[in-house]
Amino acid sequence: MADWTDFIQQVKRANDIVDVIGSYLELRHSGANFMARCPFHGEKTPSFNVNRNLQIYKCFGCGESGDVIKFVEKYESCTFYEALEILAKRAGLKMPENTRDKSDVEYSERKKKRETYLDICRQTARFYYRCYYGEKGEIARRYVAKRGFDEQTVKKFGIGYSPNGNALPQHLQSLGFKLEDCVKCGVIQQTKQGYNDALYGRLIIPIFNMQGQVIAFGGRGLDERTIERGKYKNTSETPLFVKKDNLFAINIAKEQKQLTSLPYLVVVEGYMDVIAMYQAGFKGAVASMGTSLTEQQAKWLSRLSDTVYICYDGDSAGQKATVRGMDILDRAGLEVKVMTVPEKLDPDEYIKKYGAQAFEQLIKEALPLPDYKLKLLDATFPINSGDSTQRNDALPKYVKGALNMLRSLDDVRQARYITAVSLKTGYSEDYIKRKLAEGDKPDLAEVTVGALSPEDKAKYYVASCILHGESYATLEEKPLCNTSFLSALFDYILQCKAEGVTPAMDMIYTVCPNAEEAQYAQIVDVDFSADKQERNKRYFEECKRLITVETLKHKRDLLLKKIKQNPDDGSLLEELNKLSKQIADAR
Repeated sequence: MADWTDFIQQVKRANDIVDVIGSYLELRHSGANFMARCPFHGEKTPSFNVNRNLQIYKCFGCGESGDVIKFVEKYESCTFYEALEILAKRAGLKMPENTRDKSDVEYSERKKKRETYLDICRQTARFYYRCYYGEKGEIARRYVAKRGFDEQTVKKFGIGYSPNGNALPQHLQSLGFKLEDCVKCGVIQQTKQGYNDALYGRLIIPIFNMQGQVIAFGGRGLDERTIERGKYKNTSETPLFVKKDNLFAINIAKEQKQLTSLPYLVVVEGYMDVIAMYQAGFKGAVASMGTSLTEQQAKWLSRLSDTVYICYDGDSAGQKATVRGMDILDRAGLEVKVMTVPEKLDPDEYIKKYGAQAFEQLIKEALPLPDYKLKLLDATFPINSGDSTQRNDALPKYVKGALNMLRSLDDVRQARYITAVSLKTGYSEDYIKRKLAEGDKPDLAEVTVGALSPEDKAKYYVASCILHGESYATLEEKPLCNTSFLSALFDYILQCKAEGVTPAMDMIYTVCPNAEEAQYAQIVDVDFSADKQERNKRYFEECKRLITVETLKHKRDLLLKKIKQNPDDGSLLEELNKLSKQIADAR
């Protein structure tokens, strides 16, 4: 045990904590110590303190503290022994034999299996790379030349080619690997016909982890036969590779940070975008590989830079993915900016068409996260279109979305954007602040919707259709109303019908002056855009049916009470039979 303790101390002496943590985080001098943004919780103001004299770190935000081994253990999400091994390797020290704690009995087996999988992936990458330059790799080389990638880029990303389904399994077997292990680490697949390469016939892009180890592969189809099975395809998820927890080219971004610095990262969707950007001089690009950003990916990004630009494809799917991921990055303490690529081009296409300088300009024009959200709101609810009717309809929805955006901001940004929303909408800043304060409680509209019965929801919808002036919306009699709001509303609608007057939407605030905002929302916030007319009409008819059934059932219940009091009255039984048939027909 003494030898083991001595070795731990030797590793710690050989790994200065400032040097080690500085290879992961951007450290800045602060008096006698060093400061950084904490990698273990989201923050915008650095509170992570590294003390060289004591060889410890301490975060005054979340309370995390420890020595150099604990930092690596937490940062790399590994065990104490794995962290010690990483640091020993960094210092050129050899791990002692048989000194591991007996309580970690699975460590050796787990480590051996992981090393086997990593070795299989490494040998697979080498095989693909050789095939790329072989006789059968001509199709891949032509494709790469067409994309404009040079030899230096091919080498940097380890681009390869898979010629057929049998070559890789045979090669790995010849190196002594078990095919079952090759399946488990995702490089080949087992079918009824045997073992084959799932990515055969494709250009191969190795996927590395942050430590620079190959953990998976992406394949791009090169002919119609392979493209039919999917233009892009990844190896399956494995113990080494979970798609949502990794970012393509994160190893290159880390390398760039260690060489110089990373003022920002650019997140794109696909491998080809990253490769094109790298060749154009943008060394801090990573790809989410088509998935929405996750908290784990946000952690990786926050460890490399303070600022992230999201640059997804300009199509609608890309826009939706942008919205899904940006709040996650913001919560991780990153400054998030969103790029818009014109003409619905992806970054690779845009750089090819307009060049690196034009892409650099897109970075400069990127919108901070709150501005981008307000831009999306404005596109959805155009309140400054010049059409007063359209503005009146869009304004409540715009304000609701803007309030949701404001609630997600810290106090400093919220104060700034309250002014922006006030100027845009015409509402006073005091009104917006009051609404934000109310938002600390559960959203009343959501609570009310969840508490409504199907019949009550139907009544709100029928009333909304009538008040919005939908041509198909009619009402013959007042439905059953269990709230004063609904009762007053339908009294007003039927009164207008009797007088031959068209009901007016804004009258609900006069007819029902004491209603809650959530009740008004059930009427006002229904979407009656032209493209939804047929759907809305069908739903209106369904709602009327529900109301009719409820009314008939109520009449039946009243009749049953009468029958109970007058069991010998045959006319009541006859009426009951008629009502039962009407209910059955209405259903």
